[in-house]
Order: sequence, then structure tokens, then C-alpha cells
Amino acid sequence: MPPETAPPTSPRPTQILAAAAVGVAAAMLVLRWTAPDNAPFASEETSRGVPAPLPSRPEPEPPPPLPRELSDALDLMAQGRLREAQHLMLGFDASPAARELLPDHRETMNAMLERLGNDPVLQAALEFEGGFEDADLDRLRRALGSLSRDRMIALRRDPRASRHIDDARRLTAEVDAIEGLLGSDRLAALRLAQDFARRHPRFAAGLAFEDRAAEAIEDTAGRLMAANRLEEARTLLLELRSLRGDAAREAPSVDARLASIEAVFQRQSDLDAAIREIEVLGWERPHEALELLAAMNRTPENRRRLAQVESTLKLTLDDLDQGSPTVEILDADGSNLDQVEYDRREDLVLLVRARDDYEVVSVRFFWRWFDREGEGDVVEAVLRPVEPETAAATDDAGDGRTAELRFEATLTRAEHGGRSLQFWAEATDRGGRIARSSDPPNQLTPARRGFLQRLGLRRRQ
Repeated sequence: MPPETAPPTSPRPTQILAAAAVGVAAAMLVLRWTAPDNAPFASEETSRGVPAPLPSRPEPEPPPPLPRELSDALDLMAQGRLREAQHLMLGFDASPAARELLPDHRETMNAMLERLGNDPVLQAALEFEGGFEDADLDRLRRALGSLSRDRMIALRRDPRASRHIDDARRLTAEVDAIEGLLGSDRLAALRLAQDFARRHPRFAAGLAFEDRAAEAIEDTAGRLMAANRLEEARTLLLELRSLRGDAAREAPSVDARLASIEAVFQRQSDLDAAIREIEVLGWERPHEALELLAAMNRTPENRRRLAQVESTLKLTLDDLDQGSPTVEILDADGSNLDQVEYDRREDLVLLVRARDDYEVVSVRFFWRWFDREGEGDVVEAVLRPVEPETAAATDDAGDGRTAELRFEATLTRAEHGGRSLQFWAEATDRGGRIARSSDPPNQLTPARRGFLQRLGLRRRQ
């Protein structure tokens, strides 16, 4: 049989009491250690009968308010005025007061700045503002093109951004209008460009609309000058010089083009005056007008006009000079040449008379001797004008003019030698027609002398 195990011993009452006393003492020490210094000590009687109450928890202190700048920025953000809020935040961040912010407030400010920096509406507003600050038209066009309906509504809440949108739209519309006119109405484009430059000088400096319009006007004037449309070209250049003032005078090409046009106009004016004089002369003396016209210098500019005037003068001359001239040989006293003999001992004097319905240009007298031995050479005699002035008279038709010229032809004794003679005259009128006095030619033979005449005892009757 195994030995019996001894039953477990139970604690004694004295041990229990000792343990309790130790626990109470420890609790008192803990309470004393954790209690504030000013807590009242419990009496031994109290501590033995009623436990001490726990101390009350202090009330949390309210956080300090946000600085006024941050509070105002939050209000602006709530109103959609993001650009103003960002300006206010950035200005406050750079101030000395921002360095004294509490950590919570600094964290709030950084969060606000980050939100504003990433806000697409604010970015659009900054694009418009930067476009106007830098006078960058392309940037404004991109900003306008990127606007959605929601972003437009959001930007309209900001008065500054809304004003920038309207200004950008007006600006781009004006630029588009000027660009369109540069290809059609360049003077109108120049006027708009000058008005644009007065209102938007910084944008105009980069676009150079005035210079571009002026160059386009000069190019147009050059093409008009090449097409001989000088009046239109001069009008354009004068308007250009009037609009641009000193800027146009600084461009020598404008004055050079105007000077060349004025030179052409002066030549045309001189030509017009000369042609008027020729035309007036042509009514009475078309052949003289034709001579003056032939002496004028022909150029590509006046060749066609001079040809027209020449054609008109020739028609006028044909109307005035329709008939051929007439020419006759008369006796020295103007009577008809009825004699057939002449005195071989004297010079032979004859009268040549030529007439035409307009004008006799030239008269010529020819003669030669002939006898049984044959014929002599044809000799042209020198004519002496009897009446050098031109006599005008009315012809048979009563509607033309007749010109008459008279000349004396003298054959000396040494020339005719007492031989039989043949002679004739030719007359040429202004139209180039030639007439002859007679065909066959007139003839004269020396007079026969009797015996007494040969002896010198009887005079010739």
C-alpha cells in the first residue's frame, strides 16, 4: 500500500491578515504618489473606513483662432475667387508673421497653397493673367481654347478672371479682323492696325501690323504700276503716306514710287499738251501737224496714242486734198502761150503756174533742145517764185480751198542756143499726186528772119 499523501496545508488566519495589510499599505502609497501636492491627507480613520475620491479630469483648452489672412483666404476660396485667395496666401507666406504660425496653422496654410496650386480653374485664370502680362497672344488663344463649360462658369465667379476672358476674346477678334483685311482691303487693315496699336501697344509691337499693312500696300501699288494703273497706285501711296506720316517718309520706297508716277504723269501732261497743239493745227494744216507728229519720240507708252492721232490727221488730209494738182506754162506776162516761135537772140522767159485743192508741194520745169541732129539731154531749170505767198481761193465745188503758186523759168541764149525746144512742168501736191503740164510737151522753134533782118536793116515786129 502506497503511503498516504499528506493533505495540503491551508493558510493560517495570521498570514491572510498580513497580506491584506500589505495590500492596503501599497494602495495608500500609490494614491499618495499620484495625488497632487495640494490634495488633503486622509485621516487614518477615514482611510480605514472610506476610500479617497479620484481627481477630476481638466477641461481641454480651445485651439487658438486662425490668423486673419488665412481666414480671409478661406472665404475667398468659398466664393470662387481663387486668384485673390492665392495672392493673399502667397503674400502672407512671405511675411514675418508666417514664421510664427503654430504647427497646426502652418499645416493648414500649406494644404491651402497646395490645393490652390493644383486647381485647374486657378491655372486657367493664371494663363489669362500671364498672357496679358507678357503680351502673349498665342497664350491667350490657348487659354480660350481650353475653357470647358464648367471651368467657364467657375471663372465667371472671379471678377478679374471674367474680365480677362472678355478682354482676351475682344483682343483675338480684333487681331483676326486685321489679319483678314491684310489680304483684301489693306488700307482698312492699316487703319485698324493703328487704332489697335493705340489701345494695345505691347501686343502691337510683337504683331507689327502697321509695317505688314504698309508693305502689302506698297506691293499692291507696285503691281498697279506694272499694269499701268498709275492713278490707282498713286492714290494708294498717297493714302499710305497720309496715314503713316513720319513713318512713311522714313521709307524711301514710298517717295521713290510716287516720284516715278509723277514723272510719268508729267510726261503724259506734256504729251497731251503737244497733241492738243498738233490736233488744233491739223484742222487747218494737217500736213504740218503730221510733220510735227513724225518728229516726236515714240515710246511704248505713247506709241499707240500717237498712231491714233496720225491716223486722224491723214484722214483729215485726205478730206482736204482730194484732187490732183494742175500745172500750166504761160507766157511771161501770164497770158496763154499761143506762140510757137521765140526770138533766138533773146533769153526765153516763161511763167509756170500750179494749183491744187489743198497745197502744192513742189513745181519743177524741164526742157531740152531737138533738131535734125537729134535731141539733147533733159535739163531741169531753176524756178524763181513770182508770188511766194500762198493764195487761197474757193474751187468750183465751193467747199474746198485752192492753193496757187507761180514761178518764172528763164532759158538764157547760151542755154537754148537758138534751137527748137521742148519743155514741160510737173507739180506735186501734199497728197503725193503728180500732174504734168502737157503731154506731149510744149514746143517752141526759133523765129525765121528775112534778108533785111539778117542784115540788121529791119526790126522784128
